[in-house]
Amino acid sequence: MTLPVCRADTPVVEVIKQLDRSGEARAVIVSPRDEYVCQISPNEIRRHLLTGLDADSPIGSIAEASPLFLREPELADPERRRAVAVELRAAGYSHCAVVDAGGRFLRVVPCEELLGAAGGPQPAAAGGVQRVLVIGGAGYLGAVLVAELRAAGYAVRVLDNFIYGRGALAGLAESGRIEVVDGDIRNIQTIVSGLADVDAVVLLAAVVGDPASQTRPTQTIETNLLAAQAIAFACRSQQINRFLYASTCSVYGQGDGLLTEQSALAPVSLYARTKIASEQSILALADGTFSPTILRLGTLYGLSPRMRFDLVVNTMAMKAFVDRKITVFGGAQWRPLLHVRDAARAFVACLAAPLAAVGGAVFNVGSEEQNYQIAEIARLISEALGGIPIDRQGSTLDARDYRVSFRRLRDVLGVTPCHTVAEAAREIYACLQGGTIRNPLARVYFNHYFDSTEE
Repeated sequence: MTLPVCRADTPVVEVIKQLDRSGEARAVIVSPRDEYVCQISPNEIRRHLLTGLDADSPIGSIAEASPLFLREPELADPERRRAVAVELRAAGYSHCAVVDAGGRFLRVVPCEELLGAAGGPQPAAAGGVQRVLVIGGAGYLGAVLVAELRAAGYAVRVLDNFIYGRGALAGLAESGRIEVVDGDIRNIQTIVSGLADVDAVVLLAAVVGDPASQTRPTQTIETNLLAAQAIAFACRSQQINRFLYASTCSVYGQGDGLLTEQSALAPVSLYARTKIASEQSILALADGTFSPTILRLGTLYGLSPRMRFDLVVNTMAMKAFVDRKITVFGGAQWRPLLHVRDAARAFVACLAAPLAAVGGAVFNVGSEEQNYQIAEIARLISEALGGIPIDRQGSTLDARDYRVSFRRLRDVLGVTPCHTVAEAAREIYACLQGGTIRNPLARVYFNHYFDSTEE
């Protein structure tokens, strides 16, 4: 793949669209006579949009001529070739423009090719997405996702109100490996400042779970619905077109058979209703450029730097340690389960995929193999932990009961979860045995308490 080439009279919005579709970090701008002008990135364009540039203005109105290019005969000069390539790389460019004797653009050449073996490693993040804003990056899934994104080579900014404390990101933040913005997404100024110079947004922040939503219904509507709408609209206005929204399979509520992304939604909680409303409002903003993606996650489980013990697998593993038994309420109801690390992998895969493949799409995230009845989850955990007794209670207040198909996730993104309930139960139990988590009943591990006090 090569950089998109745009004439100076191309509208700004069309340039960003070509960049998004190509997956490249910069576009080449040429004059009406095909003379090379410069390379330009989406973030350079977005900074001009923030100062009032009309998205339909020609890109030439902000494209400043660059001296960093090579004439074709200079390709044979190792010193000149290396000097230009080094300067380009230092400025964050991955390609060098090559022009003819009259200055007309011919092609681009990768800087690594100009530098040869001495060029050193390429910039860590390849493609058009380099800096990702993770909203809610200090949460249960967020802390795992941030680490996965850094491992994949992305620069990461985290926006969070740290309602459950800062410990989950302490190591990454102190080492300078991530940028941290402290703020509440219900504040418009916080949203706008957090979006500066990012290529993609992952929106995880929410009042998560039925008990938490019941405890604070007003905050749930403000955060899960109104703030989500505002963030998506701000992204569209700033031409940040790759937008991933974390929804939930709880939107299905109750249903028969394997439910697909096209199945009827039957929410049984305020939490699920706000997620459905957000999905609909975000997808309604999609146009020729803004291309949001909805990821409906199964019920998460597994260890995280910001641990939760109010999720079914985590709760059972914790109770096995604390109470020496696992209590099951009901047991026949179905749940699609998803390890938190597999969830993070799905977001990374979505960021790496061509925008045309994921833009405007809804994905269930999980695997058919991990559609389990609650009683079966208890059995798996009991066996993994050496036969912990199971206490069966006949009644349950939880009305959710559904199984989900994840075929689209496999077909489009090639993502198949690989972690298991038994593996996670053993990891959690070992963590408790080792004293890494001293008091698993502390309020910080339960979303509905909204409390960051660990002990």
